[in-house]
Amino acid sequence: MIISIIEQLVAQLNVNGVTYDFNHGASHWANLLNDEFEFSDSKGIVFLDQPITTEYQVTSGGYIGEFYPITLFFMLKSELDWTPQEHELNCIEPANNAVRQFISICQDRNDLIDEVSSPTALEFINLLDVNVSGKSLSIRLKPRINTGVCVPAIP
Repeated sequence: MIISIIEQLVAQLNVNGVTYDFNHGASHWANLLNDEFEFSDSKGIVFLDQPITTEYQVTSGGYIGEFYPITLFFMLKSELDWTPQEHELNCIEPANNAVRQFISICQDRNDLIDEVSSPTALEFINLLDVNVSGKSLSIRLKPRINTGVCVPAIP
């Protein structure tokens, strides 16, 4: 469920003409995926790191909520010989803007997300074989659970 929600949220990203494709998997998969991804000045990728943990919220009234502490990598193509300032200008700051827009989208999409909490980000430079730079966002999301998908308790 959370993967399809994140995919819908990422599809809305458009920061100064830069859009992002979405993918997910274990970190070694990100390395393989990015080797074949066609980066451009107007295209980056958001990668959802797996495995995904689910935290359950149990209330005395029987409600069971789900929280997902996830990590997303907002990646743009970088060059090995860039200076720190070039990484900042070309990748880290644009990725930071994408992170901020992603958080705003999560807050606005109350049809998909009930709660957004604990967002923190970390810069990275020349990650993976293909050399990508940007920001990783750790965030805790509580998706809106459609009551139509509730299941009866197991006797």
